[in-house]
Order: sequence, then structure tokens, then C-alpha cells
Amino acid sequence: MQSKFAGNNENKRIAIKEYVKINGVEQGIIVESLNQNKPLLLFLHGGPGFPAYPINKALGVKLEQYFDVCYWDQRGTGMSYDANTAKKGVTVEQLVDDTIKITNHLRKKYTRNKVFILGHSWGSYLGCLVVQKRPELFYAYIGVGQIGAQLESEKEAYQYILRTAMERNDKRAFEQIKNVTFDENFYKNRAYAAIRSKFTEKYGGGFKREGYSNPERMKHVFSCSNYTLKERINSFKGAVLGWQSLGHVMATADLVELVPRLEIPVFILQGQHDYQTTLTQARRFYESLKAPFKKIYTFKNSSHTPFIDEQTLFYQIIQDDILPVVETETTFI
Repeated sequence: MQSKFAGNNENKRIAIKEYVKINGVEQGIIVESLNQNKPLLLFLHGGPGFPAYPINKALGVKLEQYFDVCYWDQRGTGMSYDANTAKKGVTVEQLVDDTIKITNHLRKKYTRNKVFILGHSWGSYLGCLVVQKRPELFYAYIGVGQIGAQLESEKEAYQYILRTAMERNDKRAFEQIKNVTFDENFYKNRAYAAIRSKFTEKYGGGFKREGYSNPERMKHVFSCSNYTLKERINSFKGAVLGWQSLGHVMATADLVELVPRLEIPVFILQGQHDYQTTLTQARRFYESLKAPFKKIYTFKNSSHTPFIDEQTLFYQIIQDDILPVVETETTFI
């Protein structure tokens, strides 16, 4: 089933919503375009299990200026949530295979030889595994909020909250973070997760540099006109399912060991103030990675989402450095 939103005149933004059956599960995608036949970008959202489309649209992200952009809700969330998946859970192997099949669906439908792939946060873990397995499908890998070793990122976040609380003489925050248990099982600890989220957002190291509250997130999802009411509700159900199924995978991930090499150009765009997936760990991954071409960019006024915090710079890098890969890709082989 497919539906089209907005206008379809030339140079006008269109959003095509479609459900594709992949490995027995109906999965939802929205492709945004200015009807200019631009290179195709597959956006892999984070979470694990939280779709990017409603938030990106609410916060004015306009990647469709440079790409025809596919926002895919991964198995078990948003447009791709279903009761059977919720019972069984989700595995990394399923998501890797789903990503490859979604990519091939897009290549066939839109007559593209290759696509760009952007992985944000959890999506950077998934994206690296996919590109490692099927590099011939992609022009380049773009990592944003890039994962390295997540336990080490969490240690940095914990110390960042303590340090900032002391610097600001925020005694309440200091006591709360000091008294919560933090260890290698942090991903199972709801008390730690709540405090960590609260104070990384408060101190500018969370989703957005200026902070991003849960009420804001709910407002943006529930005002998404291209989602049905059920899909808006399922976005939050999927976030729970995603963390239950994959939280341990992300928490114990070390991409330095898992992905030593990628066979395509790699671009890492990382916020300096990111304390969800830290700059230190993104650099560690970048420095260890072997690739035909690689480059890392630090966004000095961004945290976890430089495509929101510093859009002008983000778009400039896309236009000047990333898109030319289409014309010059043979030089990287």
C-alpha cells in the first residue's frame, strides 16, 4: 500500500508512504523528495527502536534538499510495529537482513545503482554492520552520533554529570547521580537511566544541545500528520521493545572490534558535546577504522544531533564533501 502527501508539482516536497513486507513483517517507509531525482539516502534511526521521521520533521530537518530521503521505521517500531514482533522480540541479525532488503527495494523501485546510508546513534551500529556485509550497495557511510564502545561512553556521561553538577554547585544533581548505581549493567538500571537522561538534557549533552524533554518528544510524535494515531502510539511501544530486545547489544557494543574495515568512503559527523555517544568513542572508532577514504567532522555547538543543532554546517558538508562521492567513487577503489 502506498500513499502520497503534500504536493507533487516539480520542485515541491512530496512524501510517499509505503508498507513493504520484509521477512514476514510489514514495514513502513516514508520517502521525501523534491522531485529532482537526487541521490537516495537511507536514514537509520536510533533508539534502538525509536523512529526519526516525526522528530526530524518537527524540528525542521530538510535532508530532502540534497537527497531523496527514505525514513524507514525498523522492525518493531512506529509504522513497523506489530503484536507478533512484540512477543518474539527483535534481533540484530533480523535488522541487518531487513536493512539490506529495504535497500534493494529502494534501488529497484527508484532505479538507483547505489544509495547513501546514514546511521544515527543505534543506527550507526546497525549501519556499520550492514555496510560491512554488503558494501557494493552503498556510495558512502555517514555516521552521526557514532557508537564506539558504549560502556565507555556511559562512563564519560556519568563523569560529565558529576563534573558539571560540581561546577554549577548543583547539589541536588550531584547527590542524585552520586547515589545511583552505575556499573556494566547500567542498561538494566531504570533509576540510572532516568537520572542520566534528565541531567544530560539539562546540561546540554543529550539529544539536542539546548535540551529535549519527554513532553516535547511526545508532542512532536503525536502531531506527525503522516503517521496514523496507532503508529504514533506504537512509536513509544517500539522504544520499549527495542531497548528490551537490543539494549544489551548496544550497551556491550564495541565497533572497533566488530568492524575493523569498511570498503566504502566513511564520513563521521559528531557533536562535541554528545554524551549519549561520545566524541571520544566516535574518534576511537574512526581512528581504528580502515577505509578507502574517511573523514571526521566535529560540531562545536552540537550534542547528539548536529543535523538539528547546526543544520547549515551539516548541509554544507553534505553538499561539498559527501555528495561528490557519486561522481568520484571510482577514485576510492
